[in-house]
Amino acid sequence: MAEAAPKPAPWSSSAIDAASHGAIAFCQIYYEAYDEPTRRSVEIPQFYLPTAKVVWNGNPVKPDVPSMTSFLDAFPLSRHDCQTLDCHPLKAQSGAPELLLTVTGSVLHGPSVLKIGDNPTVDPSEYPRKFREVFVLRPVEATEGMQPKYAIQSANFRFIG
Repeated sequence: MAEAAPKPAPWSSSAIDAASHGAIAFCQIYYEAYDEPTRRSVEIPQFYLPTAKVVWNGNPVKPDVPSMTSFLDAFPLSRHDCQTLDCHPLKAQSGAPELLLTVTGSVLHGPSVLKIGDNPTVDPSEYPRKFREVFVLRPVEATEGMQPKYAIQSANFRFIG
């Protein structure tokens, strides 16, 4: 009978806490940049590793800066409302672990982003849509005692409603 592979040690509470804080910070920075048209096509491509796998609603997107910029420039105004965030540390080569991050929420696209207050005359096509986005984040820079800097290794965005 073959021996069972040893079970990996569970993540410490401090590693899970650090992963959670890193995920929250990542989401705040990422979606703020995404929703600001003057920042979107400049800053968002910098979040991705050159070898990243990116899928947007079933369509692959090349992670190189010109392709990503062109893709992002085609989007209308947006406003993301992240409602849930789930983060789990994955393997660690050494130091900080990779993170599996799942975000769900709603996103509003188009001119209705600029409307303020309740407006009963909004066309139903302008209502927010539910989304789910899954990231694998890889640590790319770490300073002793500081939160590591993460880059996107994989991203999959999907409308779910």
